[in-house]
Amino acid sequence: MASTAGRARGRYARTTGRRREIAQAVLDLVLEKGHSQVTIADVARRAGASEATVLYHYPSKDHLLVAAVERDNELAVAEAERNGVPPDAGLPGLDLDALGAHVQAAIGREPVMRLRVVLGGLAAIPGHPAEDFLGRHRQIAVETYARLVADRQRSGQAHPGLDPVEVARQFVATWDGLAAQWLIARDFDLGATLVSAFRRLSGQNWMDATRAMLEPTTGI
Repeated sequence: MASTAGRARGRYARTTGRRREIAQAVLDLVLEKGHSQVTIADVARRAGASEATVLYHYPSKDHLLVAAVERDNELAVAEAERNGVPPDAGLPGLDLDALGAHVQAAIGREPVMRLRVVLGGLAAIPGHPAEDFLGRHRQIAVETYARLVADRQRSGQAHPGLDPVEVARQFVATWDGLAAQWLIARDFDLGATLVSAFRRLSGQNWMDATRAMLEPTTGI
């Protein structure tokens, strides 16, 4: 006879699998027609489940939308691992040289990008389903870019007197704000602007100017 623990693990696996299927269904629908057009009935049909089952796992549309973004993150991490990036490396885009390409990929998935911006605003509402997720996501982002700042300080590409965490926090806020601006008026290169912002915030421009004065290539 199967043990009680075995049955519990089986139920857990089925629940986890069903939640993943529902989250994937929401993500697919967001990509197809935008988050505002997604309904619980759509999700149930796409996931091959009843609306009651969908609401059992995710009690509101906002919970479903958060699940879609979480699923998108899971897929991004899995893709990074397939490309040889270790699972503890943090968010994509840690390499500043690759940041522009990462932003271009995000732009190519504009409906998800728009959903992230919307959830970023809703997360300010205490108790909203996005509050915990966005809090964790932004903490990871700050830790990721703080490591990048510290790495660049060691290589002489960032000002040594700056606090890496503070620079990273400012950069993540800048990213959020510029993404929202770009979705409203696409009259600038988002990737190039973000790279430029990081260089300014991390003091790279100052370091480059100082190096040019101390090591002039003109022989003066």
